[in-house]
Amino acid sequence: MAAHEWFWTGGSVTALNETEVDLRPAMGSLDSEAIHALMPYLLDPMAAATRRDALRDADVLPERHRRKRRGVYYTPGDVAYFMVKEILDLDDSSRQCWVDPACGSGVFLRAALLASAECGHSTPTLLGVDIDPFAAEAASFVLTAADLRVHPSGDPPWVRWHRFRKNLATGDALMIATARPEAPHSQEGLPVGTARVPQPEAGPLGVHGPWRLDDVFPEALASGVERIIANPPYAPLSASAPRHHVATLRPVTGTKGARDVSSMFVELSLQLLSSSGRMAVVLPLAPVASTQSPYPELRESLTATGGRLQMLSFDRAPDALFGDDIKTRNAIVLLDRSAPRDVVATPLTRWTSHSRNAALGSLMRVSVADMPTVPSLIPKIGSDWEQRLFADCITSQGGLGKVLAARFTAPLAEVAMETAELAIAPTAYNFLNVMREPSRAVADGHDSANPFLILRFTTDTEAAAAYALMSSRLAMWLWHVTGDGFHVTQRLTSLLPWPNNAASTAALAEIGDRLWKAASQQPVISRNGGRTTVAYPTWPEAALLDEIDIECRGLLPALDTGHLSRWHGALMAVDRPRTRTSQNRERAQ
Repeated sequence: MAAHEWFWTGGSVTALNETEVDLRPAMGSLDSEAIHALMPYLLDPMAAATRRDALRDADVLPERHRRKRRGVYYTPGDVAYFMVKEILDLDDSSRQCWVDPACGSGVFLRAALLASAECGHSTPTLLGVDIDPFAAEAASFVLTAADLRVHPSGDPPWVRWHRFRKNLATGDALMIATARPEAPHSQEGLPVGTARVPQPEAGPLGVHGPWRLDDVFPEALASGVERIIANPPYAPLSASAPRHHVATLRPVTGTKGARDVSSMFVELSLQLLSSSGRMAVVLPLAPVASTQSPYPELRESLTATGGRLQMLSFDRAPDALFGDDIKTRNAIVLLDRSAPRDVVATPLTRWTSHSRNAALGSLMRVSVADMPTVPSLIPKIGSDWEQRLFADCITSQGGLGKVLAARFTAPLAEVAMETAELAIAPTAYNFLNVMREPSRAVADGHDSANPFLILRFTTDTEAAAAYALMSSRLAMWLWHVTGDGFHVTQRLTSLLPWPNNAASTAALAEIGDRLWKAASQQPVISRNGGRTTVAYPTWPEAALLDEIDIECRGLLPALDTGHLSRWHGALMAVDRPRTRTSQNRERAQ
């Protein structure tokens, strides 16, 4: 009763403390700071747990399956705060309108409220949309709790709650129409951009066709959308009734993005954003790295919109952007339409839980706007030396692919025992699994049916030189710069340089023969799902890799062997050695 009375009349955090309510038994050892930090997640119907606990709990199995189908991944608080600060204008204290088209329980909107208060700004207008009816209820309480911390005195909690709740809509954001077309009519006979505001019993906004955000929030959107921040679902487009509208509403991604609707949310954000607005959206890595439609078209649209576009890339391990229990490779796309035109990239960043805070605050960024591959290929680089080296790779005379006699894919067991061949595993992480003799892996027990990329050459010398190049630090770096940190594609062979004379080819071949002799003596054999895979890592052979680096420097004048070696060392050991030593010492104690 005391809590109920406080909600309607109390009006302050002080009043709450003076009530007889005691939440400590329910919250265990959590203090008030921890409770507020966890608020969006505590209101989640499926309580937070470790991955192992969740997998063992049969009661949450249906909910886990539902979220996987919908692509729901809740954003960690530090990521939400980082994204908000990236697009918050410290010099502009005017009351801005922030929109989250997939707001969930309000993690981003809360971060916008708190960050604005820290900067001394007025409370922004916060608008949220989510197709889950529970989201608006949860977000309104999350925002009310945050507002009470920022402004301990003032309106009663219910007044604050009502102020936030009226700006949270239950609806399908993909059905938001951003223009008032003259024309085409939907199957229901209404213009495609016509707002449909259903009665409560009719379901969420958008289930019957397109609707307009400014028809639902006319006062809030009077001056336009200055900020958009979102973590959209990573899921296929559902086979819902209004699905046929998407191609018209999202012309860039709506016709080809059915496998993952997150790209459509980016296009929606571009359409909603004011001419001087800013947005921050966290996505799978595909919009930065994938060559499959609609991602190249989306990159083209993003770069054509003007302003400063940043694409921040994150690996899935050792620790992932969404935490260790949700292993995804991600990108954060930032756009500032008020800034001069630019395209900025980062490396494919790796971190552990111990280096996470420092890594988020010190991302290496570099302009790639002048790179000829942009926007079809956004190189994931973060320094001047990488910028120069990548430009050198692009302009080098001829790639490894030009000397191939044949290129095909096949399981290793089906590959003929040719000596002038290489086999390259379809995926990688800390090293590219390249084999000088594919049949050797079969003899060592490899029985996986996954196809490898097979490169066939005219001579053994060419094959040995190619093995050295494909096993080099340069190849590993190029794979990171141009790929997604997992799949190994044929793009790598087209960019990897090839010697322009017989002497250089012979020198690389001689190193390649020694490297294969050493690597083939130390196979790494793994068993998973009843299948055996065999790999031959080369990274332990540092001295031979140094020799290859020196030969590669003759092919690419911009290659700095010191920078490349240090990059490779940092890739293999994400935390600094002294950090790991300290941690081991603590465990020993």
